[in-house]
Amino acid sequence: MLNLSSWRNFLYLLPAVLVYGVFLLLPLIASLGISFTEWDGTSSPIYTGISNYMRMFSDPVFWIALGNNALLMLFYTLLPISIGLLLCSFLNDMRSNTERSLLRILFFLPYIMPMAVLGVVWRWLYNPAFGPIDQLLRAIGLPHLALSWLGDFDWALPAVGMVATWYFFGFCLVLFMAGLQRMDPSLLEAADLDGSSRRQKFMRITLPGLRPEVRIALLLTVIASLKTFDLVYVMTQGGPGTSTMVTNIFMYKQGFDLHYFGYASSVAVFSMLIVLLINWLIHLALKER
Repeated sequence: MLNLSSWRNFLYLLPAVLVYGVFLLLPLIASLGISFTEWDGTSSPIYTGISNYMRMFSDPVFWIALGNNALLMLFYTLLPISIGLLLCSFLNDMRSNTERSLLRILFFLPYIMPMAVLGVVWRWLYNPAFGPIDQLLRAIGLPHLALSWLGDFDWALPAVGMVATWYFFGFCLVLFMAGLQRMDPSLLEAADLDGSSRRQKFMRITLPGLRPEVRIALLLTVIASLKTFDLVYVMTQGGPGTSTMVTNIFMYKQGFDLHYFGYASSVAVFSMLIVLLINWLIHLALKER
């Protein structure tokens, strides 16, 4: 006999499965197939084997873009998680629940805004002619520090990265605060009775107890650093030169500007494999023992 309950559950899931298949799985399979062809988007694709991948591995601009993605991990992952952990420990020691809640909301506010909107706002803040950052530096007598932040080959990538840090640290903070709430407070009380310092409590109790939350934060921020597009595109479009070029901008330019859709698809497939590999490494390094 048919299990009517199972069929009913499948029917409930069917709309989501169809949407997932049409808008994710089918484009993914199509990109994999197109990556082995030479295609300009209008004519018939020409099968070229692994030539696109060979071209990608020998393309210096691609490696520059991949290196920029790696550098952005510092701003997307390391800094937000470090700041989130420090602020989490600070807020947890506050006695006033009202102040703690207000600060948590204030720090989380950037995360609820779209990245593209933040990019437009910070592009105005960084403007060398009338941006508030350079205006403030000149007003306090530090005109030599006023730079064309997004037009400087050395400072453009850190300038974009700091926006990402400002965006993600509030998310990490709220995630870690939620993790603290599930921890047994008697552990910290026992540590206080034993005379443990704040640093010892953080390193030996708080940080190990937040391992699941740190793993989630690592996964989400690393993926965000590898797939970043909107923030960089709005602020610099990969410039000046290739100083802020990332793999997704590189893929976009190859596909939609130069119409090398086969080559762009090979970059997309390789980027997906990197994301899967890093996810596996993070799970392996931080899995529960």
